[in-house]
Amino acid sequence: QLFLSTSRDPGAKAQIANVPQWTTSREWTRFPEQQSAVITLQAGQSYYVEALTKEGGGGDNLAIAWATPGSVTP
Repeated sequence: QLFLSTSRDPGAKAQIANVPQWTTSREWTRFPEQQSAVITLQAGQSYYVEALTKEGGGGDNLAIAWATPGSVTP
């Protein structure tokens, strides 16, 4: 699960993405809910980001990426 706050306040966080089943490392597009809707961030502003992961067995990984305006996700 990936959470983002509109500020540095953790109390304002909202879930923006989720990986419902296992994926390989950096497999960004296996499930639609792995990617959030477009969120505009302001340069110089601090934001609270929280990622939760759970291993059910076998390998585990956690990676987060974002795209800048005009680019695509990695």
